[in-house]
Order: sequence, then structure tokens, then C-alpha cells
Amino acid sequence: MVASAFTQSVRALLAKFGVDAPDIRVEGLTLDSREVNTRSAFVAIKGHERDGREFIPQAISLGAKVILAQTDDSDAHGAMEMRDHSVIISLYQLPNLLSTLAGAFYDYPAQKMTSVAVTGTNGKTSTVQLLTQLKDALGTRSASIGTLGSSVFEGADTQWQTTSAANTTPDAIRMQYLLAEFVQSDVQHVAFEASSHALVQGRLSHVKTDIAVLTNLTRDHLDYHGSMEEYAKAKRLLLEQPGLAAIVLNANDEESKRWDSAAAQHITRVWTGVTSNEVSVSTYENQGSALTTSAEKPASKYCFALNAEYHEAGCRFDIQSSWGNASIALPLFGAFNVANVLSAIATLLQQGERFNEVVSAVNAITPVEGRMEVFPFQAHANVVVDYAHTPDALEKVLASAKAHTQGNVWCVFGCGGDRDKGKRPLMARAAETGADSIVITTDNSRSEAPEDIAKDIVEGLHNPDVAVSIPDREKAIRYCLAHSAAGDIIIVAGKGHENYQIIGDTKINYDERAVVARLQQEYSK
Repeated sequence: MVASAFTQSVRALLAKFGVDAPDIRVEGLTLDSREVNTRSAFVAIKGHERDGREFIPQAISLGAKVILAQTDDSDAHGAMEMRDHSVIISLYQLPNLLSTLAGAFYDYPAQKMTSVAVTGTNGKTSTVQLLTQLKDALGTRSASIGTLGSSVFEGADTQWQTTSAANTTPDAIRMQYLLAEFVQSDVQHVAFEASSHALVQGRLSHVKTDIAVLTNLTRDHLDYHGSMEEYAKAKRLLLEQPGLAAIVLNANDEESKRWDSAAAQHITRVWTGVTSNEVSVSTYENQGSALTTSAEKPASKYCFALNAEYHEAGCRFDIQSSWGNASIALPLFGAFNVANVLSAIATLLQQGERFNEVVSAVNAITPVEGRMEVFPFQAHANVVVDYAHTPDALEKVLASAKAHTQGNVWCVFGCGGDRDKGKRPLMARAAETGADSIVITTDNSRSEAPEDIAKDIVEGLHNPDVAVSIPDREKAIRYCLAHSAAGDIIIVAGKGHENYQIIGDTKINYDERAVVARLQQEYSK
């Protein structure tokens, strides 16, 4: 905890926002009334699902001396009300101020380290984890924030020391708090996932960001954003981050071209891509050499993978870049993982790391848990656990499996309930295109009946006979193991690192990696 290290007066804090507040010292800020104590200030705002102002009485009962409350009346900015032993201070447009407010409270921690934000539909987690692992290998104490939680990388022996996360990108206060904790732990570099929700809600608006990475853009979260156009616009908000000096773009993804057009002229573009065509690489070589290197328009740079080969143990490819050329061999599956590695390499090189040292570190990396993680089975099909939960991700995972085996590809997947229903038939088509056999199972069904979700998925299949429905995920995996052959690959998609399922309103313990590891032991006897 950072706690007392950041004790400060509410008067000094709110003076930055034009408010003359009482001189009350607090040790932290929180949006969760359940975390309130006599040493913290409760921040009450209207959220996407609940209005935090409804919990002001609870915060008072728990001893909060200070409550910062959202007001929709500009004239009420700075107004104060005493209630019991608590002072309620009204702040106009408080949700928009949160990142700035928390940054000021925790003394602007992002300014005390180098920072990289990674956004995109797929590949965020892998890229962030790879960046953190590689930066540590190159001698810089590093941390990450994202889907897997917040972590300070402690080396190969202890691996990830993780604090779990409720969201891919934490709320604005917790984000600044975690960065402050990292500073106290002598972290010099942080990589974090920037979700579209977080960007729209301004959770990162006052987090200094040196480099932004775009992995790709495909269909996801339309239940929240409404359309692909709005989803893309949300991602592009990352271009407005304070301190942004460079962007790493994916030449294989159309959205990167829009980023290139939208980004400020002074921002350096670094292009990545997986290709078998040296002409496409030379395009960026020529573009980079032709552009001026003035402060107004820095030259583009590039980092491409050529001659990629995929085998049972992983992959190999050649790097051709603005910094040099080399060969890479990795224990990773799939072209999309090569793309994630390229994003990480390009970021490190843009940060000034030495090319040869980066190559050496990359050749020693280990897979990210739950991302195309292979579990070998003796005399049976190997099982691959992956987080893929979008049509594009599933399509790429299955295509990668085809490239890594001469046998059949089995696919176990489901779709979440109370989420974008239009994605379900698209997931079915991706599975049907990439797999020889399909088992439809339960994901986080939430309030929907699993059989209704399965029905929506089946309707997207051209040939429903290729699929069977087995709601229990472990039974679905066992079915595949029983009916597949040695040399086949079973892709179990959708859960990855997650250790739960949400059925109805109940969160059930379910760790797919642990389940598959247990089956691995069982089938080896």
C-alpha cells in the first residue's frame, strides 16, 4: 500500500481546482464506499451502472471525513455541506477530473518512469506482458497493468507478483495509485492495457504516455459502443495522451492507416507487420528515408517479420527493421503472436534499446499464460488454452493451429451472455472455417440460458452437423480428447487466464489452465 506516503491536505489538493477546502489530511482516494475509512476520501460520481452518490450515507457511516461529490450544476462547484462529522464537497464535472485529481494526489507517478499504452481488440495482454518481461531482461525494473492484474516483474524464478483486476484498465484513481505503488517499488518502466471503455471514460486522461501501440481493430464491445465507428473512435482517443511521442502501428491492419492520418505530425510512426513480401517492407524503408527528420515530421520507422515458419514447438522468422536484421526462434504459436512480438520489439527499439540485446532477449522469452498455451498430451491430441473471445481472434487462433499440425483441429468455445449477440454467428463462422470439429460450450452466460446462447451460435453455422453442444466445459474438453487422435490439436477458447465463470448472478470458480493440467496428468497414467 502507498497509504501514508501520500498523505496530504484536501485544501492543497482542491486549490488546484479552484476550491477553498478545509485543511483535512487524507491518505487516499477511493470510488468504492466499502473501502472507506477515517483516513480516506470517498469520491462519489455517477457511473455507467450505479450512481456513487447513493452510497454517501454508507461512506459517512464508515467514518469518511471528506466526500468529493459530483454535481451537474456549475454554480455549485466548491459548495460544501456538513453531514454528521463529514464534509461533502461538490465538484462540477468530477468524472472528467478524476484522472487529473488522482494524478495530483499521488504526485504524478507516470512522469517518474517510461510508459507504454497498448490498445487494440486482440493482443493487448500478450504485448504488455512481453514488453514487461523483455524490459526486465534488458535491465530495467518493469511492471504491467491489464487483464492479468497489476504486476511487478520479479524475474524468471518468482514470475508475476500479481494483484487481480476488476477491469482491463483500472478506474482513474486506482490507475494513479498503482503507478504510485510502482514508483515506491523502484519501477522504471510500465506497460499497460488501454481499453476502449477506459479511454471513453477518461480513466487515462492524465497518465503520461511515451509510446502508444495499436495491435489491431476487429469487432468487440458493440454492446457498449454501438458501432464499429464509435469503437474505433474510442481507440483513437489514445492519440491524445499527454507526452505521446511515438506510435507503433500494424501495417496488416486497416485501422493503423487511420491512426497515421489522425496522429499529430510530430509523433514518430513505427510500422510493424508479418509478411512474406519484401516489397512491402521496402515501401516503409523508402517512406522512412524520404521523410524529413525535422521536429515537425519525424521519419517513419519499421520492424517487419519475413519468412515465418511454424512447427510443433513454435515458430521462427527473420526480422527486417530500421535498426537491423536478425533471425528469431520462439516457443509461440501463430502469426498473431509474431505480430505481438514485433510490437514489443519495435517499442523497445524506439525506446533506444540496443538491437542485438533486444534480439537476444526475445530469443529467450517464455509464453504468456492462457495465450496459445500448449499442454502436451501423451498419445492424445495436444490441448491449447487461449483467451480468444472475438471472431477475429478465434479465426487467427484456429489458422495458427492449422499451421502447427498435420492433424485435425478441434475447437471448444462459447459466447458470453448479456453481450453483443451479433458476435455469436460470427464466432460460429470463424470456428467452422478454421476447425474440423466444433464443440459449443458455456462461457460466462450471465442471465441468459446457455442453451439459448448455443442456439444463436448454431444458427451461424453453414453445416450444423460439424458441431456438438456440451455445456460443461470440462466435459467438452474430455469429449475432444476421447474422439481426437494423436497429432490433432484441441483449441479451448474464451477463458485463457480467467479463473471463473459467471452463471446467472453467481461467479463460479473455474480455472481452465488448472483443469487442462489435471487432465494432462490423468491421461499420462
